[in-house]
Amino acid sequence: MLTVTDTATPAAAPAATHATATDPTTEDLAASLRFSVTRLARLLRQQSDAGLTPTQLAALATIDRCGPIPIGALADEEQIGAPTATKIVEKLHAAGYLDRTASADDRRVTLVSTTAGGRALLADIRARKTAWLTTRIAALDPHERDALAGVVAVLDHLTSPTRTAVTADLPEETPA
Repeated sequence: MLTVTDTATPAAAPAATHATATDPTTEDLAASLRFSVTRLARLLRQQSDAGLTPTQLAALATIDRCGPIPIGALADEEQIGAPTATKIVEKLHAAGYLDRTASADDRRVTLVSTTAGGRALLADIRARKTAWLTTRIAALDPHERDALAGVVAVLDHLTSPTRTAVTADLPEETPA
């Protein structure tokens, strides 16, 4: 069982365990994690098969989550330049995935939102990715699935904008 607790200060973090000669260094662990996460992200991207680039799909998902949104805000959210965001919006609009409307507050600002076709595309892609992961996870033994649940909690912690600590209810280690 995993527990997530708020640890706004470093003093509240759980005590570190003693490393042994066989424990990977933090740098080795980081390199291994980076490789595995990158490979998983690539495999999941291959499941999308939507004819859109990863950047276009990310923008479409952001617009769906945040829209209607100004193109400038999309650029900020996706950490891309405004000209790049404009080109992406043009392509997604031409494909029928986005609507463009003038802002009621400032007619110079264009707001973009997903169309029913854009939302259906995202739902289809998410369903295919989930089905692919479900098949892979179903092939794991129960111990591996439990371990994966713990890893997901830790990954959520690593990617969270707020500081939380994740602790597992594991048997106490006896000193050697």
